[in-house]
Amino acid sequence: MISESEMTKEDQKKVRPEAARAERIETILSGEIAQKDERGIIRNYHLPEPITTIGWITAEQVFKKNWVRANHYHPVQEQKVLVISGKYISFYKDLENEGPLHHHLAQAGDLVVTPPNVAHAMIFLEDTLLLNLVNGNRDSKDFGKHTVPCVLVDPQDQTQLEKYLAHYR
Repeated sequence: MISESEMTKEDQKKVRPEAARAERIETILSGEIAQKDERGIIRNYHLPEPITTIGWITAEQVFKKNWVRANHYHPVQEQKVLVISGKYISFYKDLENEGPLHHHLAQAGDLVVTPPNVAHAMIFLEDTLLLNLVNGNRDSKDFGKHTVPCVLVDPQDQTQLEKYLAHYR
């Protein structure tokens, strides 16, 4: 299979979440247009599992430009992030097979699907609003159980940050 870092965004959108889990890659899906008329567009996102928790990021918590977020993995849960507005560089690495670090651009309308045991991080290119969609518990008191720290992008390494930011400008 072609590596994720070599795939075009259109190729990435063709990979379904089931195949992504098997291949241990993070995928970006665009919703399928269910209806389009003068009032606007309705997009449907087809998910392989039920969603029991939705993390809503309010206006007071909008991620700011050039912020680094995540730097962790989920041992059991698949994570789905729906980008409402803005864009970010999404980094991921398969921990089970010790895969290389990959990255791609996620922007408004994208659904980013990350399998369990795939570490992920984000660098926000502009103010961004997200919905985090999960099947299972994400209570803060259980943080170490469902979310395990794993640094992929060091927020203190300005040389590394500038390299990635320049690539996506």
